[in-house]
This record gives sequence, C-alpha cells and structure tokens, in this order.
Amino acid sequence: MPTLTTHSELIDHCNTVMNTVPQIPIIMVGAAGTGKTYLATHGMRDIWAAANNVQPEEVAVLIERCADRDAAEFAGLMMPAKDENGEVVTKSIKPDLVRKIEALRAQGYNYILLVLDEICQADSSVQKTLSSVLDRRDNTLGGHDLGAGIFVTGTGNRLKDKSGAQNILAHLKNRVLFFEMEGYSDHTVGIWIRDFAEPNSLNLLIIDCARENANELFDDTPPSNGDPMMTFRSATNVSALLTTYQEQSGNSEISASMERLIAAAVGDRAASIIADYCEDVALGVPTRNEILTDPEGANVPDATGSQNAAGTLALSIATDSASIDAAIKYIVRLRPDLQVQLGARLLGKANRLGACMITATASNFIKNNTDLIELAGELGVSI
Repeated sequence: MPTLTTHSELIDHCNTVMNTVPQIPIIMVGAAGTGKTYLATHGMRDIWAAANNVQPEEVAVLIERCADRDAAEFAGLMMPAKDENGEVVTKSIKPDLVRKIEALRAQGYNYILLVLDEICQADSSVQKTLSSVLDRRDNTLGGHDLGAGIFVTGTGNRLKDKSGAQNILAHLKNRVLFFEMEGYSDHTVGIWIRDFAEPNSLNLLIIDCARENANELFDDTPPSNGDPMMTFRSATNVSALLTTYQEQSGNSEISASMERLIAAAVGDRAASIIADYCEDVALGVPTRNEILTDPEGANVPDATGSQNAAGTLALSIATDSASIDAAIKYIVRLRPDLQVQLGARLLGKANRLGACMITATASNFIKNNTDLIELAGELGVSI
C-alpha cells in the first residue's frame, strides 16, 4: 500500500523534500476531483519559491498532460542527420517539453514547477520515456538536458477510480516519493473549505452542507450505479448552479427540477443531501416580499447558510433603483463577510441595470467598504 497522506501532510513533506539535493519527485494519486492538481500548482509552487528564496510569481508552473500523449511526443522523433564527420546518424528532434522549458527560461524564469498531470493514465511507453525526467540525477528527456531549477511532481488516479489509470511502473516508483491522498473526511473537507471554497467565494450553502455532511456527501470511488461523482470539483460546479438558481428564482429551497439539475453534476444521492440541507436552511429566511417592503425589519436568520440564502434572495429582488436600495438595506444587516460578498455583487448588478443606489445606506456601504469590495472582485466575486 502507498503511504496515505492529507494535503497538509504533503505540504509539510514538500518543505523537507524541496530542500534536499537532489529534490526527489513526488507523485500523488487519489480519487478524481480531490484537488491534486490544485495542490501542485498552488501549495507546491509557494514552497518551491521559498526553497529558492524567490517570490511565488517568479516560479513558472508547467502542466504537461500525460494521458493523451505518446512516447514519441515526449522523447522527440528520431530523424537522420549528419554528424561532424559527415556520417549519417539518427538524432532525436528536440522534444516539445524541452522547448517549453527553454521558452520559460527565455522569459526569465529560473525556477519551474513541472506537473506531469495524469501520469497514471499514461501508457507504459510514455512512463518509460519519462523515467529520465523523474530521475533527478539524470534530468534529461530524449537525451536533452532540462537544466537546473526544476521540481517535478505528478498526479493521477487509482485503478479503482475507473479513470483509465494503470499501475505506475516499478522502476518509476523507485525514483519518486509515491503517496495516495487520503479520501474525503471531516479533516480533508475542512482543508478544502479553508484553502479553496472560502477564498474562492463558493456558495455558502454548499460550504456548510459539505462541512456538516463531509463523510456522507462525497464519493471516494465512482458510484456502482454509474451516477456522476460528488467531488471537490463537482461541488464547485454545483455552487455556480445554486447561486444562479437562487438569484433567478428567489427561492432558498430546491425545486424538484433543480434537484435533478444538481444530480446531473453529482448524482442522485448527493443531490438529495444538498436539497434536504437547503430545505432545512430555508427555515427563518424571509420572503422576497418581506425583504422588499420592510428590509430593515425582515427577519435575519442566525445560521450562516441561512443568512447567505436570505442575502441571495435580496439580490434576486433587485430590478430597479428602489428594489436595489431595499436589497442593500437588508444585506448590511448580515454578517460582515456576507455584506462584502453580496454587496459587491449587488453593485455589479446595479451597474448592469443602469440603476442608481440613492439611499444613505448604499452610500455609506460603498464608502466604508471600498477596499474590501475591490478585494472581493480580485477573489472572483462577480461585480
């Protein structure tokens, strides 16, 4: 069995590995959609930068997909050529990966994080070709030296994930550190919420549903009935669907039709859990009419997910200057982080509608939160 590890543990391992000489490559495998590539391109990049005393933006991230390539593309085609004595010999054309590395160096990058994505899905001939890349004492590809400043990592799925993966060849495992990422649990879901879902402003109903149902909601392996999987990746898709649905319908509960739409992304079982959670959260959420007619008196629920649902409902009523001002009066009564997220989205909606926010409440909100609204835009909140 490969060593089981969490994202946090792997980051700790990287702090050691990236400061050794040579830096032994890391291959991590696990269920689809669990954030392996995201971990490589974000957490590992920061550590590789720190190990070399440079800023993260000075490290180039080069993602090379292995699943849809053949060995010749990696090693370079063999072509006839004449050597210095005029003899006809065969030489390999410079591989595309080598050209990409040289292009990055020409742009001024001295440090590169090379991600061999889906390496477990690569056929054995590709894996054999990449053995000289994974052997950091060799550091070549098709006979071409890759140069200094490269850290190599690989990602892939397991045989049981039904993603076309196969066993990594034994002599490759002998060159790397091989980890199987821990499955979904309270711990791993909590890390995902902290490091990805919250910084990227995913719908709070999805965040809270995941937090409270971590062990039941997600699929470690593909469902036996052929349903789609509930993973971190598909949860992100459901977040976008749910936010749009709430804004369009003004409904914090999930209709039967919407539940079927969610099921198309994550399967019937997970969709049912999400729908049930949204139904529970809807308790205490005021109606659209209550927010529109009495935004300063309409009920503000205690739970974060319920507040998010109520705030999203407030967004849905905003169609002109009067309703936009009612929405902002309600939104400023929510918890501070929701005020900024939802307020920024309301400003964007007002701009698209060509409507003015005319009340003192709106003016004060904009004045007091200018920097945070700009930050919300940088983090991906649609404004």
